Amino acid sequence: MSTSDKCIKKFLEDKNLIIASNRGPIEFFYDVKCRIEMKIGAGGIVPTLLPFMEKTGGTWVASAMTNADMEMAGRFPENRIPFPLEKPKLNVQFIMLDKEKYYEFYNSFHNPFLWFIHHYLWNLTYTPEIDDSLHHAWQSYQYVNQKFAEKIIKEVNSSNKEPLIMLQDTHLQTCPTYIREKFDDIFLSQFIHIPWPHPDYFNIYPRYISKAIIEGLLSNNHLGFHTKKYVKNFLMTCEKYAEEVDFKNNIVHYNGRETFVKNYPISVDIKKLNEFAKSNEVLKQEQYVKKIKGNNFLIYRTERTDPSKNIIRGFKAYDLFFQKHPEFKGKVTFFITGVTTRENVKEYADYKTNVNNIITEINEKYSKNGWKPIVPHFDAEYSLVTAALKNYDCLLINSINDGMNIVPKEGSTLNENNGVLIISETTGAYDELKENAININALDITETADAIYKAVTMKHDQRKKRLNGLKNTIYHYDVYKWMGEQFNDIQKLF
Repeated sequence: MSTSDKCIKKFLEDKNLIIASNRGPIEFFYDVKCRIEMKIGAGGIVPTLLPFMEKTGGTWVASAMTNADMEMAGRFPENRIPFPLEKPKLNVQFIMLDKEKYYEFYNSFHNPFLWFIHHYLWNLTYTPEIDDSLHHAWQSYQYVNQKFAEKIIKEVNSSNKEPLIMLQDTHLQTCPTYIREKFDDIFLSQFIHIPWPHPDYFNIYPRYISKAIIEGLLSNNHLGFHTKKYVKNFLMTCEKYAEEVDFKNNIVHYNGRETFVKNYPISVDIKKLNEFAKSNEVLKQEQYVKKIKGNNFLIYRTERTDPSKNIIRGFKAYDLFFQKHPEFKGKVTFFITGVTTRENVKEYADYKTNVNNIITEINEKYSKNGWKPIVPHFDAEYSLVTAALKNYDCLLINSINDGMNIVPKEGSTLNENNGVLIISETTGAYDELKENAININALDITETADAIYKAVTMKHDQRKKRLNGLKNTIYHYDVYKWMGEQFNDIQKLF
């Protein structure tokens, strides 16, 4: 155990640590024989926070996502499931939510509205149209936040230890307001894992909603974002509501409370990644990846089919690359893995259709002699993603906007092929990794096509130097440094 781990563990000895997020660290499902099975949760923060919680202990509060979640939770007092079931290291407490209200919270408010604001995805000439259905969906958002607050308050009252509550992401932005109604003096921390937009774009929210969100977040003692830009945007947003915004010290004064705001760029568990990369399941998947690669230059990307990930422009740039440099036809292969996401939201379903269409179009345009320029594999297991990250020649990350995107950190950690990173300036990880990457404007297809050419033709020694630089950056700020820095600040504020 590192010195940092020991310090954190000592600090938490007399604390009741409660982490809360929409998706929990574990999920339950029924197998073909209707038996309940468990798997690690699909939430993006799970790989980061679960290893930490396994070391420190505590309670993780989350929504029950499946009928099996509900049934399993019902077997334990207060719906508090020990994890692992044998030799538990933490408790997972599921919240049973009204299905219709949860649907509105998640699929009518958070994903198609809030998410699009924070990622600058609205075409403001035409969208969004804020109508009665959106205002009604906001009430469901508040309902979910209130239910989380009630469960957290109950958890606080169940222990004699001093509570330390760490809320995660934009699903729970008004939850702190409800907690403060019961406990004015306990310590609240929250981390926002997606971008915080410029105040002008934040004003898309109806006024009463934007005020409620800011009041909720300023009910925290400590607030984290991934980048300095998001911190600055948030502080500027608060100027409209707060008594004082101290930009020098990143403190917002509101309703007699001080909220300390800081950026902490999330990272990866290097040791755990490398151990998994050596597992039999990954080694088996490497055979598949190497078959796809053959003797070709392998471009790789792995994404959710989310409009903010900018998949279509990436493929248009790939098409333009072949138009400009036809000599590389048959010599370069683009492998994409990913997860189909939020298909019950029209914008996401339409985007997935358009992604499939451009893949088909490019393959029909260029395929020859058994070679396909794009090889898609959606809903891939993480073992396949890991195998591809080990073997790519070029990793393309051209997000329009995202909170951090740890894929370039995972890829640079795992890659054994002197792989080149192409990254857009609006990807959260850009600030840390730009010195050793090929940097692009996410909207510029010509620049992206030229970046692909630069990667394909880059000399071996330059590729090696860049990858080593990326590995060094990540080594000096891994996930434990990310968490350790937060706890150092929390200790000072506590």
